Amino acid sequence: MVDPEHDPVDAVRHFTRFFTGKVGVLKERLLDSAFTPPEARVIFELGHQDGLTARDLADMLALDPGYLSRLLGGLKRRGFVSQAVSERDRRRQILTLTGSGREAVETLIVRSRSEIGEVLAPLDAEKQRELVDNLKAAERLLACETASVVPVIRPHRAGDLSWILARQAALYEGEYGWDGEFERLLLKIGSDFVERYNPDDDCLWIAEHDGRIAGSAAVVRDGPETARLRIVYVEPAARGFGLGHKLVGASIDFARRQGYREMVLSTYSVLSTARRVYQAAGFELCREEPDEVFGQSLVEQHWRRDLA
Repeated sequence: MVDPEHDPVDAVRHFTRFFTGKVGVLKERLLDSAFTPPEARVIFELGHQDGLTARDLADMLALDPGYLSRLLGGLKRRGFVSQAVSERDRRRQILTLTGSGREAVETLIVRSRSEIGEVLAPLDAEKQRELVDNLKAAERLLACETASVVPVIRPHRAGDLSWILARQAALYEGEYGWDGEFERLLLKIGSDFVERYNPDDDCLWIAEHDGRIAGSAAVVRDGPETARLRIVYVEPAARGFGLGHKLVGASIDFARRQGYREMVLSTYSVLSTARRVYQAAGFELCREEPDEVFGQSLVEQHWRRDLA
């Protein structure tokens, strides 16, 4: 049974309604032009590909041939599209844009970029990059494609820690509404890691995806034979590729090699995806208690895994 709050069909329908409202594609005339949205689709395709027939267009745009014929008839009468017999195959009637048609396409492109630019204007550069990453990930998923680059898990380098702490603070504020108290906690964790770092005891794993930092997981000493797992997170655009499992797995392997007998971690019940990763890695819930923290009423959880 599909969780109503995470129904993928409803989510896609909701986003489609939201985005079409943002860019106004449901207006009778697209981008305040002389074209309806179906007419604009036709001239866009003719402007980007040569040698197309009406049959080609109908297949590409999934349009009824009769409906497409009426669209093309109107565009021809208005002087935007012409049709001629192919020089290579006399059986084919090739559609091309006239000079007026090409000018119209260029105008539509300029207006479209301007309209999208206005939608994106309230977002800073970092949020725009995050949006682009998410859109690319959605396109790959809907096309049933795998990631173009295999994700990499590597040891941290100079500058990585500061970057991931800032990203995690920003993400958790946006996704869960956690306030500055969480950022202060992250800064303390980061400061402690730098001051106490010993490569025989501690590590910070960095996930890279398409050449960008996509997540992290740290191991620190928490007792003579106890390792603690900290600052585990995965970037939204990189979710769905198993990076959380890989980061936690690398952390467990490191702790075993260094002779730790157990690994512990603390998290919050609201982080359900992370909890599933911990459970899959063999962690068991030891205890939990309510907590007023980060401007929220949360349930703190403590997990443990035997490494012997």
